[in-house]
This record gives sequence, structure tokens and C-alpha cells, in this order.
Amino acid sequence: MSDEKLSFQAREPGRSELREDFGTHATLACPCFLFVPYLIAKCCRNAGGLTHCLETLFFKVLRPSASQTKPARLQKLDLYLPAEKSGPAPLVIWIHGGGFRVGDKRSMPRRKFGPAPKPMGADGPYQIQVPDVAALTRKGYAVVSLNYRLVRRPGDAFVAFALPAVQDGKAAVRFLRANAEKYGLDPGKFAVWGNSAGGFIAAMLAVTGDEPTVFDDPAVGGLDSTAAVQAAVVWYGAIEVSSLSLAHYISAAKIVPPILIANGDADSSVPVGDAIRLNDELLKKGIKSSLTILPGAGHEDPAFMATQMLPTFKFLDAAFGR
Repeated sequence: MSDEKLSFQAREPGRSELREDFGTHATLACPCFLFVPYLIAKCCRNAGGLTHCLETLFFKVLRPSASQTKPARLQKLDLYLPAEKSGPAPLVIWIHGGGFRVGDKRSMPRRKFGPAPKPMGADGPYQIQVPDVAALTRKGYAVVSLNYRLVRRPGDAFVAFALPAVQDGKAAVRFLRANAEKYGLDPGKFAVWGNSAGGFIAAMLAVTGDEPTVFDDPAVGGLDSTAAVQAAVVWYGAIEVSSLSLAHYISAAKIVPPILIANGDADSSVPVGDAIRLNDELLKKGIKSSLTILPGAGHEDPAFMATQMLPTFKFLDAAFGR
């Protein structure tokens, strides 16, 4: 799906909707962009067992021009809340993949899966593997699917496109924690879960936590809230690049939450050796980490949704003491 198509689409046409608009906060500037923290929420009732699906704009990116400043990109997230809650809900934040070039939060949830296409190369086509949102909300979890900047262009260095993506992930975590009471979330129980590029973002969010890094961009605001997460799931996203190295941040980390890694041994995009090295680095640091290698599984392989959903739920339950 093109990264230009970011507008909200109702999950079930015809059901009642409630739209809420909230005002802007302070405008912050940096040399290239103006970032205006901003919020729009759309609340959809009775969505197949989900109390709400909220589309939230967690910051607006504005490009300055000679005459005026016009909106350029909207970074949004969808929030799904469980139908029944006994208290603040633990949160699972899903981060889509797509090589930092394509992808969209609307890849989740998905209900109907046909036969998986045969990948023709590094760009697929793939049958995108995503969490089971309905199962998570039935278990009492809130679930988020978020967008982030997709700025990769041919010839770009890894840091040029991965850095802003992780910065957006940090901004989303901080936004959600700052608004945890509003949406009925438990601010002390946030997990990130991503596939491919999204898996890299999830891993980087986990290993950097509250440590001051280049991923903490004051231009997007929200630095008063913590960006720490309490668990992370990395599906074929253990990307190790010297310019933005997971190993470097692991070595400097003070606190890292439990991490669950899964990778196919036939993955030509993110080799299983990278997943093994990430797991080894975490264990060497004394971090609780586990690695599942799927025999014969490639990138975005249907084996992940078929075999790794329940183990991931078990990992999340254990991480949150449920």
C-alpha cells in the first residue's frame, strides 16, 4: 500500500461513529521542519468485539514555505480497546514493516487469508504477518497500530531513513503514555511488537528506553513522558548496521525489558544469523531474551502467524505478570 494513502477507513461500514477534535499544543521548530503536536481521534463503536477503534494523529509535520506553512505528512495510529476491562489495559504497540519505504497501519487487523504469494525478490510480494487483534483484546489488551515516516530513497544510508522512523516510534510511545488515563491504558505495561523494519524499530525502542539518544527529538515534543517499554517482540527485524547499531545501544543500556525474537532460517532479507547475534548480545548483557528459529521459514512467512501467535501471547502475559 502506498505510504501516501493514510486516511481513515471504517472497519465496518454503517456502524455509528463519534468524532472528537482536540486543539494543538505548543509549536516547536527545527532547521528543516515544524512539528506541531496535535490530536484527532475517531471512535468507532461495536467493532466486532472491539469497544473502540481510534485513529489518532500524534503529531503533524509541517514544511515551511515562502508564503505559508502547509501540512506535509500526518503520523497516525489506530487504538483498539477491549470490550470488557477490569482496570487500565496493558498495551501492545504494533509496528508494521516495509523496508522503511512502504507499509501502513491498516495492514492490521486482517481477517481473511488466502494462499501466500511466492516472493519474487527482496520486496516480495508477501503475505504480511500481523498480530491477532481480536484475540489480544479478548485477553484484555489494548492494541495500537502506528504509522511512521517512510523516507527511504535509492542510495540512502541506513541512518537517513531508520533514524526518523525510530524517532516517530518514540513519539508514539510518549504520546500514548501521556494520554494513558484518557484512553484507559496502564502506563507501566507497554509492549512493542514489530515485523521486519518494524521489528528493528521495536528492538531499538526496547534497548534505548529512557537513555538519552539521537532518537529523542525535541521537535516532536512529549519529552516529559517516558519512552521506556516493558516488553518487546521482534519478528525478523534483527537488523544490524554499524551506523545505527543495536549492539552499540545494548552495550550502553542500563535497563532493557524482556525481548522475544523470532526469525526464519530461510530468510534472505534478515538472515537468521542477525537474530542469533542479537539474542547473544542481549544474553551477554544479562537481559532476558529468547530466540525462536523457524525451520524453512522465509521473510514474512505465513508460519509466523500459524505458529508464533500463542507463544507471543504467553510471553506478553509473563512479561506483564498476568
